[in-house]
Amino acid sequence: MGDAVTKNGAPPILTPLRVYCTETPIIPAIRKPESVDQAILSRSRLIYLLTGDPETLEPMIRKITGAGKAPMVNLDLLNGFSRDKYAVNYLKRIGASGIISTHLDPLRHALAIGLYGIQRTFLLDSGAMDTITNQLRNTPVHALEILPALVAPMMIERVRTVSTDLPVVGGGLISSMKQVESLLQQGLSAISTSHPQMWIK
Repeated sequence: MGDAVTKNGAPPILTPLRVYCTETPIIPAIRKPESVDQAILSRSRLIYLLTGDPETLEPMIRKITGAGKAPMVNLDLLNGFSRDKYAVNYLKRIGASGIISTHLDPLRHALAIGLYGIQRTFLLDSGAMDTITNQLRNTPVHALEILPALVAPMMIERVRTVSTDLPVVGGGLISSMKQVESLLQQGLSAISTSHPQMWIK
């Protein structure tokens, strides 16, 4: 995905995710393997994988990377994998560009080995807002995904106190393009959706 190669074994310099979000702010989120072919036809450079197991994951990643797109794998939703550094190492080895997780330890390891790290969180109340803000200060991830998407704009001002350019992605409970357009107008960098009819935008 156009990432620079560095010397001395240092992690590569990754293209900021905000660049891809600006280009195509609708990110296809795949919940079943048969949706991969449709997702790679979208304009988005990023593809979320919200499904997978030891048998299906590598073929899906190979197909996505073969289309010139970056697979972001939700580690928390995989079957047959632990949420640890060994799973993250394996994902890198089979071609994943990054991971999505609610857990900070695998995110930190992903960052250390040159993968994108997207923190996923559920915005349930004001206490969750405080927790997210503190986590972002301690773990500088590449993007924050907030569920449900419709409440994600409430977090943008808090995020900007930590980082002025961290992409904020909304996911979940999005049912129309009107909602997508409203969320983007309210300041979200992108939305992720598992509805294929929205991937063509």
